[in-house]
Amino acid sequence: MTASHRFALILAIVTAPLCAQMAPVPGGSFTMGIDGGEPNQAPAHAVSISPFHIDKTEVTFSQYDSCVRLGACTPAHYDDGACVIWTQQGFRNVRVPPALRNGRYPVVCVTWFQAQAYCQAQGKRLPTEAQWEYAALAGRSSQYSWGNELPSASRCPQPPANRPEKTASFAPNPWGLYDMTGNVWEWAADHYDPDYYTASPQSDPQGAEVGQYRVIRGGGWYSTASQLQIKNRHWFEPNFGEVSVGFRCAH
Repeated sequence: MTASHRFALILAIVTAPLCAQMAPVPGGSFTMGIDGGEPNQAPAHAVSISPFHIDKTEVTFSQYDSCVRLGACTPAHYDDGACVIWTQQGFRNVRVPPALRNGRYPVVCVTWFQAQAYCQAQGKRLPTEAQWEYAALAGRSSQYSWGNELPSASRCPQPPANRPEKTASFAPNPWGLYDMTGNVWEWAADHYDPDYYTASPQSDPQGAEVGQYRVIRGGGWYSTASQLQIKNRHWFEPNFGEVSVGFRCAH
């Protein structure tokens, strides 16, 4: 079997069961960003988004591990000392407990490049920052994916849980998307630029052309209420994995 035939087989095996796990997102316009928040969230500006599809849930450990076993992905950094967590003393290395490496738990400790490679192996891609925010809002203008009520244990993981929950453990947003607020941060395709909104295209913005960091959105299991807000913009080093950073794919 040639390398091209093997890749086609991998693509067919991995993609088939995942197609039903995507939700259609209608095209439309929305107000991206917000005035009066953090400087990188301004200015609020009108953006038009073309129709697309996005995973209903964050990619799970089982899904990612299947890609690894097929040879299309490299292992998540659960055991090799290359995954980090933020503490008051700065970043420190961490190993993920075996109990969180199975079933519907979201895969974490993956770099931006690993997330991108997984999506490409499915015939998909990472969503842009604009697509992610548009999908999270689901036609509304709320602070969180469920509305404007503050985060609580019935809506997303809360301290002292100290871990994510299985995907789809909480109610979805109006477009059927789970965990757009909390659980784990999600890699976006874009380079991070704190001033990008000042010159962002009005139609299907793709993010800055260059940048040291990549965008992460949505907040994670140990994020503050302000970090969990849909409009919050954050970033991370694309060559590192973090214990509260995962992803979902778009098409």
